[in-house]
Amino acid sequence: MNMFDSFVTLAADAPRYQGLARTAILALYGGMLLILAVRSLRAQRLKERYVLLLVFMGLPFLALAVWPDALGWAAQMLDMTYHTLMVLCLTGFLILVIFELLSIVSVQERRIASLAQMVAILMEQRERSDRPQPHDTSGSEHA
Repeated sequence: MNMFDSFVTLAADAPRYQGLARTAILALYGGMLLILAVRSLRAQRLKERYVLLLVFMGLPFLALAVWPDALGWAAQMLDMTYHTLMVLCLTGFLILVIFELLSIVSVQERRIASLAQMVAILMEQRERSDRPQPHDTSGSEHA
């Protein structure tokens, strides 16, 4: 077997290795998101809401690792090209993630504004209580 035959053999096996590499990368990425989510929840670094966001972000990658031809099948069923469906799915996924993150930021912004208002009210009340009260000199208390 000469060097040319080994290149031909490698070229013939390339699609199988590419599919295996794609599956491994998708499984690794999805698995890492799930592991990160569970570890953060167990360490109580993240709330359940954020952990669910990470889990739902990892599930599509795991689904594509298990069934790599899912997009091709869906593209055939919808009579679309594979690349168009892939771009639409990616766009939809990113829009949903961005929407969820913006809603989290909005809730936190409202909480911060509410806390700032409460602190301002408490500081004003404290300043009023610390000021010396003027004594009533009308004489009504001494009568």
